[in-house]
Amino acid sequence: MVEAPHRATFRLSSVQREYRTKLLTKLASGQYHLEDVLGCPCGSTDAKPIASHDRFGLPIGVVLCGSCGLARSSPRLSTADLPDFYQHDYHGLHMSLPAPDPSTALFRRGQGAAIVSLMRDQLPDGPLRVAEIGAATGQVLREFAEAAGRDVTTAGCEYASAYVEAGRSVGTDMRQGGPETLQDLAPFDVVILSHVVEHLPDLTAGLADVRALGDEATLFYVEVPGLLTIDRKREYAFRFDRYLTVAHTFHFTLTTLTETMARAGFRLISGDEEIRSIFSQGERQEPKPEPANARAVMDGLRALESWSNRSRQAKLFLALRSNGIRRRLKLLRKGRLREAVS
Repeated sequence: MVEAPHRATFRLSSVQREYRTKLLTKLASGQYHLEDVLGCPCGSTDAKPIASHDRFGLPIGVVLCGSCGLARSSPRLSTADLPDFYQHDYHGLHMSLPAPDPSTALFRRGQGAAIVSLMRDQLPDGPLRVAEIGAATGQVLREFAEAAGRDVTTAGCEYASAYVEAGRSVGTDMRQGGPETLQDLAPFDVVILSHVVEHLPDLTAGLADVRALGDEATLFYVEVPGLLTIDRKREYAFRFDRYLTVAHTFHFTLTTLTETMARAGFRLISGDEEIRSIFSQGERQEPKPEPANARAVMDGLRALESWSNRSRQAKLFLALRSNGIRRRLKLLRKGRLREAVS
């Protein structure tokens, strides 16, 4: 039985309301299924619930591993249903578009140049071969090539055919599908994963496919939303409940991402809590779970919730005060201020 939906945490557009209803109908009819993720990749089953619904009010929960601090969505949309969700529901729900539109591909203008700046000290000399997983229209790759100031060969993979065609139309080597479509070009000097890892339903398998695109000299740029810096992110209205979405399967801090990558055979070179990080290939390791990491995440989320509540209260106070000032000015113009005050 699917739990009843909650109210969305923001005002949905008419298209988003339509696709929210469609998704709930698919869940109720059994076309889509929810699955519980009982264990953490660290092996622990100690799970502390921290959310029961996502930003759209959908019954997607989030639990925090009490052993290592990695947060995961559970229950979540089943792995088997994710391809259909991304093909038919994702864009309508998240971007208020019935189908992918190249003009709305999700990337930050200037991101390619920003990645070059972050990696400049680690980049090897000479020509570069750069790949991006989930490259949308390839805009980040083109910006990277321009900012690098040298000969750069790029290739990207993307599932949405409209994005692939848009990238190809301006000369970018775009492959439709996942990392396996780029295997014939491997190894790359740089592999970019920007807002990809938090969508992987199976971290072990997904990161193994990524690792196969490089060798011991490859740099892997990984960017995901940092749980401990949601209060700095305007795109989530600085709120944890506005960050949560059915599309995210895992939720990271720099520590939990580093440990996740270590299990898949990657070694951290540099990173921050935003999270913008650089990895290389390394020996596969099994980090010892540290409950202190879970406590740090819980403390961070409690602080964020407290800040968010105070912020909303302050905004409400300012709005009420502003309305009062406007009302007094209106009455003053009508010569009725004394009557209103009394």
